[in-house]
Amino acid sequence: MHASRNKVAITAGVLLVLAVLLLLVMAARGRPGGAPQVMAAGDVVATALQSGKPAVIEFGANACVACREMKPVLAAVARDHAGDIVVADVDIIKEPDYIRRFNIQLMPTQVFFDARGRETGRHMGKISAADILARLDRADLTRAP
Repeated sequence: MHASRNKVAITAGVLLVLAVLLLLVMAARGRPGGAPQVMAAGDVVATALQSGKPAVIEFGANACVACREMKPVLAAVARDHAGDIVVADVDIIKEPDYIRRFNIQLMPTQVFFDARGRETGRHMGKISAADILARLDRADLTRAP
């Protein structure tokens, strides 16, 4: 019984990895150029970057265990620092254009921006709330007077 469950879990994991790799390849072939493109006003990332506040955007997927484990961390940061920073979560399985636009190579990837919308750093994998805040404080140092 346990061996059967393990095989199913392994198969599901392999299929998820293959699906993500396929999306990455498709996105890489989609458009020329390497820089992020200007995003439409309705875009969640554009909205976050136009807020005038430091921001952290996580690129992941609900199918990713580490991404699901990050959701409460991101929610707590967003709740506790709502007036000071912006937190956004992008599901790259549902929105595959972000893979190419932000050169996402692993899920989850957190991308940090200063108050002017400039990228100041990235982290791949899980990250603590304290580390997110530390990175955003560094990003906040570049805030316009």
